[in-house]
Amino acid sequence: MSALAWRLRAWGFASDGVAPWLALFAAALLAATALAVSLGPSAVTLSELLRAILAGPAALPPSIAEVRLPRVACGAAVGAALAVSGAVLQTAVRNPLADPGIVGVTAGAGLAALGAILFFPEEPALVPGFAFAGGLAAIALVMALGLRSGRLAGPLRLVLSGVGVQAICFAGASLLSFLYADRAPAFAAFVVGSLNGLGWADLSRVAPPVLVGLAIALAAVRPLDLLLLDDATAGGLGVAVRRARLLASALAALLAAAAVSVAGLVAFVGLVVPNGVRLLVGPAHARLLPLCALAGATLVLCADAAARTLFAPVELPVGALLALVGGPYFLVVLWRKVA
Repeated sequence: MSALAWRLRAWGFASDGVAPWLALFAAALLAATALAVSLGPSAVTLSELLRAILAGPAALPPSIAEVRLPRVACGAAVGAALAVSGAVLQTAVRNPLADPGIVGVTAGAGLAALGAILFFPEEPALVPGFAFAGGLAAIALVMALGLRSGRLAGPLRLVLSGVGVQAICFAGASLLSFLYADRAPAFAAFVVGSLNGLGWADLSRVAPPVLVGLAIALAAVRPLDLLLLDDATAGGLGVAVRRARLLASALAALLAAAAVSVAGLVAFVGLVVPNGVRLLVGPAHARLLPLCALAGATLVLCADAAARTLFAPVELPVGALLALVGGPYFLVVLWRKVA
């Protein structure tokens, strides 16, 4: 047996029917990528796109090579990061309602990122670091507010704490945008979430933290699985529960902050995708996280393609369409959990 086959079997891909899901999700991402690249003001058929790719990068039209391809790559990175961030965050706080947007992580990251953009406009490399710090501070505050007798409280308390932190961060961002309106003309798109205008420079900024975060998440599947158990059982199996939850929250903040730094406050991907994938393959993170990354990337690319074409030539922000899907889903899940 090859090393790759052994690793897949150890992770459970070869033993319980997950391989077909992996192939299906990968095929869906490939189809979404082709669709997103081909659609636009100057439509390109799939056959033309395939011929251009086979002929080499130089044969690609500039509208594809310099506009659509980097936008699609950034969208895939944003979707994968938010979906895996949501899955890790739900484990860290042991709450299926957790989402980087709902519990204030993206709002905290967005506030800090906006501050970096306003006060250090000539240092774009600072934006991801500021966003990470803001997202980490937000989730730390939510978890502190959600503690009761030293333990995390129920779903409703955590959600309401997150809503409060989110409101505070949005108020701060609104105040900054009002005071420095001349420096934040694109604030509206940032708040809703948009992939418009992203290029290769944005991809080079978002790709490193996303790849590092995904690699760390995949390497930490065993402690993440143990965090699904009650604290006493997890501690008996050798896990420092509080430290593990804090580190998992930091990892979720890193991934969410990377997405926010280029796409703004895109919400609900981290709620919808992990819950949907969990229904298909179960809670084991070795299976859950790779499929979440693929499904999150696919969802964002499909939403962005729809945002660009439904009301062309007017382009909708991708975050608005995702909110139309995620908002009702959140209400249904919340009603079931607290009813």
